[in-house]
Amino acid sequence: MKRYKVRHYRSRIYNPIRGKIIKGVLIAVIVASLFAIGWFSYEPLMKAINDKNKEIIEQDPVPEKPPEPVFEPEEIEFLEKETVAVTVPEEILYSAIDYSGFLSSLDDEVTAVVIDMKTRKGTVTYRSDQVSVNAAGASAENAYTLSARIKTAKDMGLDVVTRIFAFEDSTAPYNAIDMAIRYGSAEGILWLDDSVDNGGKPWLNPYSDTAQKYILDIVYDAIDGGADAILLEGLRFPENEGMEYAYFGSGSEETPKDEVLLNFAKRIYSSAVITDTDIIIGYDSFEFISGSGVYGENPLSFSGDGYAPEIDIDDFVGKKFSDDFYFRRLPEDISEVFAKVYESLGTLGGLRVLPVLDFEGFTKEQTAGIFDYLEEKNATGFIVIYNEAYFTGVPEEPEPVVPEQNPTQPAVPTQPVTPNQPTQPTRPETPEEEPGESGGSGFNDPEDDSDDDKKGSPKKWGN
Repeated sequence: MKRYKVRHYRSRIYNPIRGKIIKGVLIAVIVASLFAIGWFSYEPLMKAINDKNKEIIEQDPVPEKPPEPVFEPEEIEFLEKETVAVTVPEEILYSAIDYSGFLSSLDDEVTAVVIDMKTRKGTVTYRSDQVSVNAAGASAENAYTLSARIKTAKDMGLDVVTRIFAFEDSTAPYNAIDMAIRYGSAEGILWLDDSVDNGGKPWLNPYSDTAQKYILDIVYDAIDGGADAILLEGLRFPENEGMEYAYFGSGSEETPKDEVLLNFAKRIYSSAVITDTDIIIGYDSFEFISGSGVYGENPLSFSGDGYAPEIDIDDFVGKKFSDDFYFRRLPEDISEVFAKVYESLGTLGGLRVLPVLDFEGFTKEQTAGIFDYLEEKNATGFIVIYNEAYFTGVPEEPEPVVPEQNPTQPAVPTQPVTPNQPTQPTRPETPEEEPGESGGSGFNDPEDDSDDDKKGSPKKWGN
């Protein structure tokens, strides 16, 4: 039998087995107590925790999932589009109601309109804050707000091209002679491109810094107004007739004409290159093909985003416009003439070309082949100069001829011209070379002349 080892701890005996039992019981009691406490406090404790979490969530809600980014298509530049544009008649621009009605009446295939900011005559049609523009005294009395007209068109889904005639201007020179070509010297009166009796007109001086700034300020207005493109026409000199009397300023002899135009075109292009507005160089096809030199070397060398040869088929009928051919009268298919003219415009491949087409006297059926031809040549599109008969198909009524009541009086000799009606010596007229003999259509021998070809084009409505 195992003996107990007796230890004396203050008058009680310590039994190790009994101590372990007591210790175990105490542990069990403690664990049971804790379990009981946990059991009875779990529900209120969890409720308190959940309430607290709910309060935190309400005070600091979980951020919503960010929306997925919307990828908008990249905006296409104006000259990257296929454009069908129409010019807006000047008289329509001055009335907001007429303008809106005109836009609504256009065919569905029309994608853009052309607004004249400065007309061929030099009238500034819109309202400008530019000092130079107001000083020129060429603003229309009922000038409109450009940005409003542009917005109206864009709200209808149309692009807007603004057209500016540069140095071809017969209005501003009368009010700002410092911008005009002078006659003979710096002190001379206005130089005119013909005599007063023949309707001679003044021109802005391409060498004049003041004239250049005037045009450039109008370009700035077009950009600020929100134009998609600027069609810059009249970037030229007058024809050579009478140019020996024209005075362009001191030192102008040292700078060739083509260099002046090149530098100014570059100046305009530089002003718009950092904007969304394209610069389109317009030029008269007949002047260019006939080699008149009014554009210097070549208008295609002017800095621009695109080029717009203005083509009026009538200009090329009965006139020699290349070394090899000319049309003595219009053929039945007028696209034949157009193709020859277009081929004579030089190397247009690789350039953005937006021809300006004058179809007065033609129908849409007659011109359909021209549009097909331009598409084959990868033209960016075209601009049609608006005339009501072409677009509506209703020919204009000819004005009735009123017989003269009194016999024609003999012509009165021209009276001396006063200073405010400057003129220049009338140059003798050179008889025009007559085209070849009549009969047939198409090409003709330049050496064969006949009076029969003075009849001109036979195009009439209904034929």
